Amino acid sequence: MPKRHHVVTMSLLGLCLGMSTACGSVNPAVTGAVPAAPARAPDLARSPGPGQSAGPGSTESPAPVPEGFKPIGGPVNGVVVAVPKDWVALDLTKDDLDKGLKSSGLSGPTLEQAKKSLQALVDNNGIWASDADSAKSSVNGFPTNLNAFCQAGRQMSTDQLLKETRSQLVQLNAKIIEARKVRLGSREAARIVYSFATNGVDVHGTQYYVPTGIKTCIVTLSTDAKDKQELFDRIGETIRPI
Repeated sequence: MPKRHHVVTMSLLGLCLGMSTACGSVNPAVTGAVPAAPARAPDLARSPGPGQSAGPGSTESPAPVPEGFKPIGGPVNGVVVAVPKDWVALDLTKDDLDKGLKSSGLSGPTLEQAKKSLQALVDNNGIWASDADSAKSSVNGFPTNLNAFCQAGRQMSTDQLLKETRSQLVQLNAKIIEARKVRLGSREAARIVYSFATNGVDVHGTQYYVPTGIKTCIVTLSTDAKDKQELFDRIGETIRPI
């Protein structure tokens, strides 16, 4: 069974892949250490929520891939999602981490910090993707990026996931912009849009929680740009647990 990490690991991981200065404040959570006021990942409730299948063989048909996008992920990761074709994508179960991160535009201390931060995703058979050009155009050197992984275990309903995640983000002084339920194919998911300030940089995040009855898949999109929400929503519509 994959290790269970704090939800701050996934919601803040984008920071560590973009700014070495920001990583100093969140690194204890990313490396799995318990912070002074831990914000734990929501435990999964013992039975599936309404409308969720508990059967281990339940599957979801792939979402249509938008023009100019490519699917990433697979059965080993437990989830598939589509990202723009020019994004660098890493399947952390098999891809060369050093080569992939260099292709994403990271270098020097930021590259080394990214390798360290990604260990949480490696442990959970995760995937990571990044817009390399965005790191070059960002005044903060921050790459717009995605990370995704799935947790097996006890299940929460989408209402519970929204409540718990909102509480955890508030503990991190994040601003909750929107938190609601959405449909992704035949499944109900929780979608949270938030912003988070660190070291003078405003990071904008969108997070999806997709419960299936036997696992919950978490997809996090992060950027320091102000015009990526439409793109994040298009990517979110393609998320499918498998």
